[in-house]
Amino acid sequence: PPPPSQPPSPPPLPPPPSSPPSSLHQYRCPHPFGDGADSDKTCDSCTDGYYERRSSDDARARDQPDGTEKIEALERDADGRYAYCYPCPPHANCTARDAARGAGRRLHEDSVVTGCGEKLAEPIVSVTLSTISVARGYWRASADTDQMIKCDDRGYVGSGEARCIGGEDFGPNGTIGSGYCDSNFRGPECQLCSAANHHLADGSSCEKCWEPGEAVGIVAAIAVAICVAFGLLAWVYTKQSWRNRRGVGPPLQLADRVAAWCVSTGLKPKLKILLGFFQVCFVLSTTYSARLPKDSQKAFDKLSEAIAIDWTAVFLPPGCTDFKVRLIILATLPILIIALLMLVGIGIRLKHWHATSERRRVSDAIRRVVLDLTPLILILVFILVPSISAFIFRSWSCKAYVVSHSEESWKYVSFLKLDANVQCETSQHTDIKILAAFLLILWPVGSLVLFTLLAVACFKALQRKMPTALTRATAFLHTEYKTRWCWWEVLELLRKIVLVGMILVIPERRSFLRFVVATLICSVYVVVLAVVKPYKRIEDHVLAVGTNLVLLLVILGASWTTLFESIKEDVGADQAERFLGWPNSEAAFGVTIFLVVGALVVFLYGALLAARRLAKIHKIRLVSTSQPPELTLARGLTWHLFNSHIWSTGQDAAAVIKNELQHLLPGIKIFLDVDDLDNIGALEEYISRSQTILFFLSKGYFGSHNCLREVRASLDQKKPLVLVQEGNLEKGGTLAALRAECPGHLREAIFDKGWSLTTWHRIEAFQLVSLKVITEALLLCSPAYEDETALPLYVPGEAQREHLGFLQPVVLWVSPSNSGAVYLVNELKSKFAADTLTVVVEDEAPTQESRKPTHMLLYLNANTWSGERGVRLAEQVKQARADKLTIVMAHENDPTRNGCAFDCMFQTTPQELIA
Repeated sequence: PPPPSQPPSPPPLPPPPSSPPSSLHQYRCPHPFGDGADSDKTCDSCTDGYYERRSSDDARARDQPDGTEKIEALERDADGRYAYCYPCPPHANCTARDAARGAGRRLHEDSVVTGCGEKLAEPIVSVTLSTISVARGYWRASADTDQMIKCDDRGYVGSGEARCIGGEDFGPNGTIGSGYCDSNFRGPECQLCSAANHHLADGSSCEKCWEPGEAVGIVAAIAVAICVAFGLLAWVYTKQSWRNRRGVGPPLQLADRVAAWCVSTGLKPKLKILLGFFQVCFVLSTTYSARLPKDSQKAFDKLSEAIAIDWTAVFLPPGCTDFKVRLIILATLPILIIALLMLVGIGIRLKHWHATSERRRVSDAIRRVVLDLTPLILILVFILVPSISAFIFRSWSCKAYVVSHSEESWKYVSFLKLDANVQCETSQHTDIKILAAFLLILWPVGSLVLFTLLAVACFKALQRKMPTALTRATAFLHTEYKTRWCWWEVLELLRKIVLVGMILVIPERRSFLRFVVATLICSVYVVVLAVVKPYKRIEDHVLAVGTNLVLLLVILGASWTTLFESIKEDVGADQAERFLGWPNSEAAFGVTIFLVVGALVVFLYGALLAARRLAKIHKIRLVSTSQPPELTLARGLTWHLFNSHIWSTGQDAAAVIKNELQHLLPGIKIFLDVDDLDNIGALEEYISRSQTILFFLSKGYFGSHNCLREVRASLDQKKPLVLVQEGNLEKGGTLAALRAECPGHLREAIFDKGWSLTTWHRIEAFQLVSLKVITEALLLCSPAYEDETALPLYVPGEAQREHLGFLQPVVLWVSPSNSGAVYLVNELKSKFAADTLTVVVEDEAPTQESRKPTHMLLYLNANTWSGERGVRLAEQVKQARADKLTIVMAHENDPTRNGCAFDCMFQTTPQELIA
């Protein structure tokens, strides 16, 4: 018969014992078969797509979000509970297992009617929560929960579906959902292998474990092989004589060039900055439970595996050995390697002393070896601490699975993320946490204490710029930072430890809070970094700020995608888009990539501008690094340079030298009597407190009693010298004359020992050359560069670094009557190409158009205007002026080439030319 236009009214419900929970989903089916004899019966089984669950609470009708009415209760059972029908949870199947289920409805316990009014022999029982069929690729932790968990692919597409086959069977008691796993797997998300002594290899297959002794032996062999290989390479690299050998020579020369390039570009701090960025960036999946788009997630997982350092996962993976053993091996193996290197170093040092008949104590050998190995130890700690600390902190990182219904108080069972064999909050997990707490003291806390103690021990020496053996050994920690921020590496290490490990103290079920905390830390750090500017090099500062800003954007993007995927799983993609505005997680991640690229472009542009601005700053720089040299003082000294001069002929030049050096070398300390002399009787003491002594050689210098006191004190105290000769002949005289003026018993010690010598001129370009000679001399005597033999320097914009050329071809006329001019012309010809400079040496200026001179060279020395040649030259100069030919004058200052003071030119030059 046709169905009625209106369904029959349901029978009255029992009175509710209490107000119902707000999240219940009820369903009640009206009788679908007309108004026959059984049309007034209440349907008491759930239709397809729903499952039955009984509760002691009653519920009244409420509206769905889409406006449709939720229909109410079924019936009470013998225990007084109400039976409700709930929509089948996502990723599960609530379809009837009996073919008759789709056509019949149970009216009573012993009768079922079909569409044709026929009765079935057996009643149909509703699907319950425990008999739900879980979809393939999903798993649940309890037969009493409606939360389905997607099985992790573990970086291999489809491996989750291969392990988790789903179905209705939860599995035997005590096996945590093993019924939903393939027969080869068990445990949470089917991550464990059923066979003993096997481990999950590629996400969907099991492999036999290494034997413990074999695995430990291989790890030890690899560690020893690495130490031996690096030791041999270091030993070969120290062999300077091997640079010229066939075979080994070219690789060593290439290594030298690479090392020089690394130093010149300041590669070390840049690599440290980038490694710190990657160490934090690629733990987003493991530490922050970030959920990225599939392709991006796979790439991040691969890179994370490459960055993370966990040797135990290769030789002793989960399922093969106890997690505590993995933890102990991972934390102690680097320490054992360092101890092995120290023992070998001590042995080599003692053997060397024995071979050279040096008798020293073992404590001296230990001290020397510790200082020698400190750079390597600090590099290992810098690389390993974030990864090892993160591994140790993950002893508290558990993944929780819901084991209760969503309408009840949530109950969880949780397992260790790194080893699903370990159930959290058990005695086994407690033992692991106790061990991890001890290892935290050893690694993250211990490394912070180590870095802090080293920074404190070096602080005073670095502030005073007095290097010690310890400051040189710990250069890895502080060389890239400004002196006042030499401890910045401690703060950087603390930031990394917090972001990659310590943040795991926030429970897994509040993992989004980790993103919030990380965002706050990165935001504050970027601002502080931008304001403080702790790096010496501007490009390092720009790179540090840029990478930390990119890290902040990546964390924000990962939080967006994770939030989107979580909302999508709970209430659907439409609601996720409604809440966040993204149509999918790929769009959110795409916005992040766009922001990252934009930030990189902006910072790259800023770095280029900063580099251009830096290149114009008039400061002395090292050719090898393009950076200002490091000014250092030996212990107990006060001044880098003592300026010894005589007031009558050298006071003005001495003042200029001090002022110019202070401008070119910020931070240099120079003793000048008019500024620093308090007691004329303490000249010898001032000399003793100075690192390098400058003798400004001018007329009367060796005739001054006080100047000779300074000379004798410098020689007696074996102070390094730099000699500066006055270039003005009236004030200085020739070097031979100054040597003759010096007392005989002092000449050899001053003039014949190879001390740096330069001439002081009044022209700025030449002064700059002299200032560089002085600077190189005093730097080579400082602790920072005492092992160097030469230290090339430059000043941005100086003439010696300019690539000079003519904008158009030049024809230079030189008169043979101009004594000494040919010498200068030949030097010019060697510097410039023949197609831009043509030199014509003739008695008369050529008149041919192709050889017509554009300039005339006039070389001036003491003999320029003397004799007949001088008269002839004067006539040629007059003719050149009449022809309006540009005259270029060169004044010779070298006495060996008849140089003279420019004043004498006014006495020898014809008056008609002077006028």
